[in-house]
Amino acid sequence: MKLNVNQMLLSFSFTLDFVERDLLKDVTNHTRHVAYICARIAKLTNLPEREFFDLVSYALLHDNGITRSLLDRNPVDMAGLEKNIMHCEAGEENVAYFPFNRPVPGVILYHHECYDGSGFFGKRGEEIPFYARLIALANRIAVDYAQGNTPRDILALLKRDARLFDPELLRLFFHVSQHGEFWLNMQPMFIEPELERLLPQQTREFSFQNIRRISRLYSKIIDAKSPFTGGHSRGISKKTGILCRYYGCGEEEYWKMRIAADLHDLGKIMVPNEILDKPGSLTREEIDVVQSHTYYTRKALEMVQGFEDITEWAANHHEKLNGKGYPYGFTADRLDFNSRMLACVDIYQALTEDRPYRMALSHEDAVGILDTMAKQNLIDGSIVRDIDAVLGTVFFEEDLKVIKSK
Repeated sequence: MKLNVNQMLLSFSFTLDFVERDLLKDVTNHTRHVAYICARIAKLTNLPEREFFDLVSYALLHDNGITRSLLDRNPVDMAGLEKNIMHCEAGEENVAYFPFNRPVPGVILYHHECYDGSGFFGKRGEEIPFYARLIALANRIAVDYAQGNTPRDILALLKRDARLFDPELLRLFFHVSQHGEFWLNMQPMFIEPELERLLPQQTREFSFQNIRRISRLYSKIIDAKSPFTGGHSRGISKKTGILCRYYGCGEEEYWKMRIAADLHDLGKIMVPNEILDKPGSLTREEIDVVQSHTYYTRKALEMVQGFEDITEWAANHHEKLNGKGYPYGFTADRLDFNSRMLACVDIYQALTEDRPYRMALSHEDAVGILDTMAKQNLIDGSIVRDIDAVLGTVFFEEDLKVIKSK
């Protein structure tokens, strides 16, 4: 399909911003601010368009490792994150899945390096990749801005700490930021449209198999948000793949379902960790927050043209055949087979995982619960029977021949 990479990136920044609001209570629009600042400075360097697109992409992805790096910590301020090397390491690993025009090693890993060599890894000067030097400067400006500093304050702080930044990039920033419009564009109502205006349009041909490399980036970030969901999306994607092969799905449908499985819980990024990880019963208000996640999954994926089927299958995984699911209350006539399949696999995976409030259930116990739900007209009984027959013994797609030979 022809994938508009801009739409994918902006969908990602939409969700990542919610991670930062949850983990970093003093931050809003941080990724967009960093990307905008990088773009404005880079416009003065005459970067070729494809490299300019990669730079802004790296800027939007620069903090993608924060979910994994802060799993064992309480929410912190942005200054606390700056001292956490793990988000650089996790983020560098994650971006290997993104289709840059020309990948540059070390951009995310070294985006907190200082020009004078005083960063995490001791890199200095032009040992630090150009994109990383620019992101480091933009990141500092965005943090100072988020902390309520005025433009004059920010310029003064940068002059004081000039040794930390590439002097040429610092000079370009002083030039581009001298007029009020630069700062006015940073306001919440203007930052996204301004970033869209700056970012060159890139539509590229991808197979759904290759698009799944991108969806795996998302799923790693989703699963890393909570220690209790560490392999949830991966597990669902694997089991969905097994069932798709069992049902004889075509290649395009197979890969679209794997992508939908990767992304089904994308909206959970918007749910605070204190609710996701709560060991006791949730209040009615907390349940409402958790149940909103499928709505946000739909809204994020709707940003990407060509993802219409994927959006439906991913966002319908908590709908029920009798209309008592959420968030839309769809009934059986509105739920196609693949939506039903993903809903069943999601429940099965959740039941067979450890959670804050219980240990993982066995295959037999999980299927027993699924069977009860099917009798209540909540989920599809035929798919439950197939889950029992297949997922109890098949752990890899290549082992399906054993089942099919019987």
